[in-house]
Amino acid sequence: MDALYLDFVNSEFRDFRGRWVRDELEQPGWVEAFLLKWGLQVESPLDTTTRALLVALRTLLSRVIETLTKEGQISEQEQSTLNAVLLKVPLHRHLRKERQGYQVEMVPVKKDWDWVQAEVVASFVHTLASHDARRLKICANPNCRWVFYDESKSRTKQYCTSDTCANLMKVRRFRAHHTESLSS
Repeated sequence: MDALYLDFVNSEFRDFRGRWVRDELEQPGWVEAFLLKWGLQVESPLDTTTRALLVALRTLLSRVIETLTKEGQISEQEQSTLNAVLLKVPLHRHLRKERQGYQVEMVPVKKDWDWVQAEVVASFVHTLASHDARRLKICANPNCRWVFYDESKSRTKQYCTSDTCANLMKVRRFRAHHTESLSS
């Protein structure tokens, strides 16, 4: 599973207890680490305008994922917007020799921030096209809202992690039930 878009969307990090929100795009070093992790070497440094574009892309992807999880599909306008991001980057094909044979790769004409945005969107649309989009979920903890791909056999996973969000929500349900029982 290609998780480039998941890392990007989840760069707005929320405390699962609802105490704070941290925007990783504003944190020194996070963007550089993200680019390095995903092999996205950019020729120009991140500036304020580009950071705003990245935040807007994250907002768009979050909204699209929310629409997808609620309605089972995305709107034509959302699809057009995603396609517009993909079209921002001219690519050419390159033949490469590997041990097992030959590989054709898509190489951007220019490795800039438009390319980074297109790669994030391409990662997301690849999931839509090649995987079960119904497995893409948002954590049921209203304070968390972490986006994840449910790889469980039953497809019923509701929380991003069982040791934090699922456990916290279980404790909250127990306490609420226990409080109701005491007041009855």
